[in-house]
Parts: sequence; structure tokens; C-alpha cells
Amino acid sequence: MAAIRFERSLPQTGPTIRRFSLRKDLETVLEFQFEVYEGNFPGFRVDKSFRDDYTRDLRRAAGDPNEMLYVLEEDRQLVGFIWGAMMATLVDDRVGYIKNVYVAPHLRGTGEAQRLMDAIEDWMWDQDAEKIMLDASVVNARAVAFYEKLGYDVERVRMVKRPSGADPNRW
Repeated sequence: MAAIRFERSLPQTGPTIRRFSLRKDLETVLEFQFEVYEGNFPGFRVDKSFRDDYTRDLRRAAGDPNEMLYVLEEDRQLVGFIWGAMMATLVDDRVGYIKNVYVAPHLRGTGEAQRLMDAIEDWMWDQDAEKIMLDASVVNARAVAFYEKLGYDVERVRMVKRPSGADPNRW
């Protein structure tokens, strides 16, 4: 496997990136999902069922050679996470898909999210990805601007219609 960018960079004095450890990192990564999902999907609540499903997905992904999970660690505490997978779509055979990204609030805007993105992108290019995709919620304008700065373009728009009179916070 080719060396990835974060391993080739100069020594870091701040947070480090390493592979996800199911045993060591699972609970903290689950805690990140409250902010990821509840912050990006108004009205969504992380409940026991969601945590159980997400735990099952992380366990499966940790052993799947087509998926990669990295964590960002600072002073032995997790402060970030990224999850990517290789997949096929109806139109592309080898797509890298970024499933989840989280960086602690105190590190946003410091370049640490870009380091995580660089690490997962390097892994995906090494897996012969034809392109890399991700989804971003329009309620998170800062994330959308960040992805655009990294060279991501809007390729598709997801449109939603709810029953008339439905409570928008229910979804």
C-alpha cells in the first residue's frame, strides 16, 4: 500500500491520526454521533435503536477491507473521526464514499478536518477510486463551504416532500 499523506507530513505537535480501534474508540465515536446527526438533521434524536444500529455498522466496517476508519487523537482523547468506504454505483465501478466526519468544536478551522479528509482520500485513491463522494446537509453551511474549498462540487440535489401539515421536527 502506498504511503498516505498524513504519514509523510512533518512531525505533528498537535493531534495525531491513527486507525480506529473498535475496542478503544467505539464509545467515543458513538458519542460524536449526537452532534453529527442531531446537528445536521433538525428534529432527529440519537436514541438506543440508532446507537445499536450504528454500533453494528462500525463493528462490520472495522473488519471490512473495503472500509477505513480513522480517528484524530489529542492528549490521548479522541477529538475527531472519519469513515470512508469503497463502493460501486449504477454508473461507477469504484467510488470512494465518505460516510461520516467529525471534528471537535475546539479544532474546527485549524486544519485538522482537512488532515482527516486527506488521510481518507489518500486511502481511497490507493484503492483505485474513480471519484470520491460525500453527502452534506444544507443546514450545515460551514461544512458545505469546507467541502467546496477542498474541491468537492455539487453533483446531485436530494429533494424531499413531506405530508402536508406534517410537523417538520418529527423527521
